[in-house]
Amino acid sequence: MTATRQLRLGAFMRPVSIHTAAWRYPGGMPDANFNLKALTRFAQTLERGCFDAFFMADHLAVLNMPMEALKCSATSTSFDPLTLLPALAMVTEHLGLIATASTTFEPPYTIARRFASLDHISGGRAA
Repeated sequence: MTATRQLRLGAFMRPVSIHTAAWRYPGGMPDANFNLKALTRFAQTLERGCFDAFFMADHLAVLNMPMEALKCSATSTSFDPLTLLPALAMVTEHLGLIATASTTFEPPYTIARRFASLDHISGGRAA
């Protein structure tokens, strides 16, 4: 008897567009990191495409980029992951919702509580 192997797919969605000049691409969405409708469509597309997870890494600093590039970039800021992911939980059914969070500026209990809330809201899809 052979073991069944299964490929798991996860999408790294933070920032939505890592390339500094992506805003120049025809059809690009320079505001996607702060556009809930766009992020909702991305999550639903991932779910239809049988992806297992939407991963969003948070960071508490501006990226190490030249100032002129930062002025044109959509990569320097975005929604807080633990604010965005519950909203995405409401418009998806199976997609795992994964985020990072830092205890640098808030207590571990607060972060754990927010992850627990996400887990309950999403029906066990938080990580």
